[in-house]
Amino acid sequence: MSNDLLKNENFRKAATDYFYLLDRKYPQKGTLKLVGDRYKLSGDQRTILYRGISSKSRADIRRKRLTRSSENKTLIIDGYNVLFTILNYRLGKPLFISNDGILRDAGSLHGKLRNEDIFCECVSLLFEFLIPCKPEHLEIFLDSPVSHSAVHKFIIDKEMSACSVSGNCNVVKSPDFEIKQYTEGLVCTSDTAIINKTGNLILDLPRLVLEKNFNCQFLKIEDIIYAVNS
Repeated sequence: MSNDLLKNENFRKAATDYFYLLDRKYPQKGTLKLVGDRYKLSGDQRTILYRGISSKSRADIRRKRLTRSSENKTLIIDGYNVLFTILNYRLGKPLFISNDGILRDAGSLHGKLRNEDIFCECVSLLFEFLIPCKPEHLEIFLDSPVSHSAVHKFIIDKEMSACSVSGNCNVVKSPDFEIKQYTEGLVCTSDTAIINKTGNLILDLPRLVLEKNFNCQFLKIEDIIYAVNS
């Protein structure tokens, strides 16, 4: 798995500058353009900055709500967010641990998935991880605007039934809205907007699945920015 986009010196300088400005309350979008243009970053590199770096105070708040314990819990799963992270790993896209401790990727599927076989494989990997955890219940939400979401619901429902896991797969216009309504259970997403709104603990499900199956060692953004800004 290549992480060249993250490891080159130009990107490391950009990341430290971006973090420095965010930590001093500069606006995110303007800062991203300023730093991205200065260092002539690629689209993927700008995505990594945007998804991977928050101010220290905001990152620390999210980090404190992370849990790795999923046994006998109800899981509220942001379906495409979780599955596309696993899928992007399988496609060779850069994955990294953001400075809030959550695994994210630089993939840009934009609601289009061309390889259904890999999607099915990712669903299988997810449930292979979940079976030993014996979740009390799953509520999985898929975005209806995503191409073939009805087919993906069928694939997930079939796998859930085969694994004898209690749960529902729901195709909805806005998983963000639905997930934010839950006051109990573990929320499984890397979507910052959801994490900032929910009061529930956060389970980084893709990271756990990938670490178990592929013994992954992901690059940590904090190793870049905190080393310079400590």
